Amino acid sequence: MSDDFPDDLVQLQRDLRQAATNLKAYLDERPHAPEAIDGWHVKPGEGYWLERHREASPGWTDEEKQTEVDLRNTLLNLIQQVHGHPHWDTLSGPDLVKARMRLKHVDDPTAE
Repeated sequence: MSDDFPDDLVQLQRDLRQAATNLKAYLDERPHAPEAIDGWHVKPGEGYWLERHREASPGWTDEEKQTEVDLRNTLLNLIQQVHGHPHWDTLSGPDLVKARMRLKHVDDPTAE
């Protein structure tokens, strides 16, 4: 399937997928809020139908915050490179849309 795309575009898409995975994994390992906040808990009858709560967050260090910025910048840079690749100039209309969707799934196993 990758035969339809230039090798550098396929590699950019792979790098983009990995960058998204890296950012998600990093965020999943951190407390839910980058700034220190108190937790809360409300019971039914206190404005909600269901019991709801959120744990307190100790916040992130400055280094953790900078790492998140760096990971997001890497992701955004790769998005720009994939979307701005000259290959897309060779397509238009529905063919362009279909090709972009195929690129997203270039490494998916083929159904046999």
